[in-house]
Amino acid sequence: MKGSAELQSRKLMTNAAKLPVTTGREDVSVMFVTLSSMAALSLLIQVLLAYTLLPEGRGAYMVCIVFAALLGSILTPGAAYGTQYYIMTRDINASQGVASALIISLVGSVVALPLALPLIHSDIAFFQKAETHTFLLALVLVPLMAFSFALDQQFVAHRRFRQLGIFSLLRILTNVLSILIIVWHLELGVDGAVMALGVSHSVMIVACLLYLRRNYGLTLQMPQSLNFIRILVYGLKYHTARIITVLEAHIGIVVLGLISTQAEIGLFSLASALMLGFILISNAIGTALLPRIVGLDGFTLIAFCIRLAYTATAGCIIVFLALSAPLIDTFLPEAFLPIVPLLWIIAPGTLAGAISGILMTYFKGSDLPQICSAAVFLGLCVNLCSLPLLYPTLGIAAAAWAVTLGMLARCLLLAIVFHRETRAEWLPIWMPRTSDASMLWAECRSMLSRGNDRRSHA
Repeated sequence: MKGSAELQSRKLMTNAAKLPVTTGREDVSVMFVTLSSMAALSLLIQVLLAYTLLPEGRGAYMVCIVFAALLGSILTPGAAYGTQYYIMTRDINASQGVASALIISLVGSVVALPLALPLIHSDIAFFQKAETHTFLLALVLVPLMAFSFALDQQFVAHRRFRQLGIFSLLRILTNVLSILIIVWHLELGVDGAVMALGVSHSVMIVACLLYLRRNYGLTLQMPQSLNFIRILVYGLKYHTARIITVLEAHIGIVVLGLISTQAEIGLFSLASALMLGFILISNAIGTALLPRIVGLDGFTLIAFCIRLAYTATAGCIIVFLALSAPLIDTFLPEAFLPIVPLLWIIAPGTLAGAISGILMTYFKGSDLPQICSAAVFLGLCVNLCSLPLLYPTLGIAAAAWAVTLGMLARCLLLAIVFHRETRAEWLPIWMPRTSDASMLWAECRSMLSRGNDRRSHA
């Protein structure tokens, strides 16, 4: 019996280990196109929320979402990055990865209740920025967002980038349709916006599970205790970075929730969402790069991705800023015009964040997540100290400056440590090359050609 069980385990592991035959640059190209499309759809979501909720409602919506996101990040160590890492190393199969992520997400959500309820019913200013029932409704998002994000990262580990792109676009499209139906048509306001986000993550989860069942033999399988412990240990190693990364992304809203108004929170949240959305370009590149680092596919690809990330992000930012004033005036209510100066302030931080994403991908894939933790902690400290100091003088612009200063500090530390670890010279890594653009274009053409060949033989 024991030998049979071991044989079955090896069989499942072998099935999970099958990887699509693609090049690193093809994977980068796939995710680049996918997440660029997601960025465009995300802009549509921002416009819809702006028109349906206005600054005050958007502020209430954001404090609830940030609260749920922080709870999920704090209470689910290993659900995403622990399972991802050991799937990439082929130490666990898809069934154990999904089961581990689900258990951690559910346990974390149960633990969240006794911690969240006293806060929601307290007199803390942050929890006065939205209705109590809306905060309670947002608690449903804790397991949904945690498990959805974990499945997202597992598809990266399996190198199923096309499928991940399709399901991610499905999630965004579902969010758009849900906002139109629940918020716009049914006029459920902030509660409806929270429901719409929950529906989109639910659709993403179902789609991912069905794919894994069909292609990876996903079954109800309890994770082996040793593997589960290893997942938690890796997760805890990166947990500080995970919490601080989420907190850093939303620290402006958290602090403004204590000292500012709903309208100011709504304005800042939209400005930061529009600008930081450009980091999706870097995320697309880093997502495809991570499994290649674990597989030691070569340093040349890392350097190429660093250059691609910051040049592509900088180009998009420049175009957007040049058109920002007429775009905001045309597509958003007049109440949101004050965000234009905030966009310019956040722009340098966005570029630094894009570079940081690739560098952090390198450290995560090299089993050095503690460096990520140190960098994001530094960025958080700079952000957290800057905002309250600058707010009395600059008002809402202080939150934008705090974001940029924090991102720049994080990027600088990561770059210094990266060059010390790799002993690489600065110029070959950071100097843009004309060959990068031609290489990306050639890879996109090759990818489309292979896609046409597959369809013609289908």
